[in-house]
Amino acid sequence: MMKIKPFTYSLLFFLLIGCSDDSLKTLNFGDFKVQVPRHWKELKLDACDSNAGIIVTKNLDSIHFDYGMYSNSLDENPIIIDRIFLKEILSQDPKIDTSDFIIVKSTKNVNREDYIKSKISYKNIDGYKAKVLIPKKIGKGITGIYIDKIETELHGEVKFNFMGENLTKETQAELLKAVTTLKFK
Repeated sequence: MMKIKPFTYSLLFFLLIGCSDDSLKTLNFGDFKVQVPRHWKELKLDACDSNAGIIVTKNLDSIHFDYGMYSNSLDENPIIIDRIFLKEILSQDPKIDTSDFIIVKSTKNVNREDYIKSKISYKNIDGYKAKVLIPKKIGKGITGIYIDKIETELHGEVKFNFMGENLTKETQAELLKAVTTLKFK
């Protein structure tokens, strides 16, 4: 029988301790729970009409969540305008912020899908149909989910989103893993 030396025990102990950074923890936000990497930190927002907050990752990416009647559906609506129309807009309001505009020579043959940053699919998460968004190009677009109806309350339907924008490759993978662990009350 082979004996294990004290040095081997020490090495195994430090390897296990070193791997603990990759372990998960459960965050409980009342209306839902989610398992996330241990190093993610929660920030609660003072939202008056929903359960909203931010989770900060070790890469300092922000993961936002909103459980309420006015949760963003994460739809992308690129503003595509003709170059000629831009001149008209600027003549009317020279101080308008045009940074979100996509300016093309002509909108006549434009395919809006070419300007959408995220791919959309659907997945069942804790019994709910969730819209899943993943950027076409890592680091450029929304990664996350949107659920259109969690429950119906007196004043309307409760919706949910859990998302990050322009995430690092590592955070994107961690977020996609986390959304599969969502459990609603």
